[in-house]
Amino acid sequence: MTCIVSFKTKKSLKEAVHSGIPVIIRDPSIFNPRSFPIFDLKEGETVIVTNHPRRSWFAQITRRKGQVLVR
Repeated sequence: MTCIVSFKTKKSLKEAVHSGIPVIIRDPSIFNPRSFPIFDLKEGETVIVTNHPRRSWFAQITRRKGQVLVR
């Protein structure tokens, strides 16, 4: 499921993650809704995020080798 972050652009999300600013990911699932900080991703875990409600961009966030990558 696509999760939600509170950034207007993908570029601003990348800059926040690179700077170490705490980013909260919200999963709006009706079965298991949750919110968690981006740095709580487990090694190898990937989530797809978008801005809400516009959904004008999507990003893939992955934790690999201890780093959080935004693509």
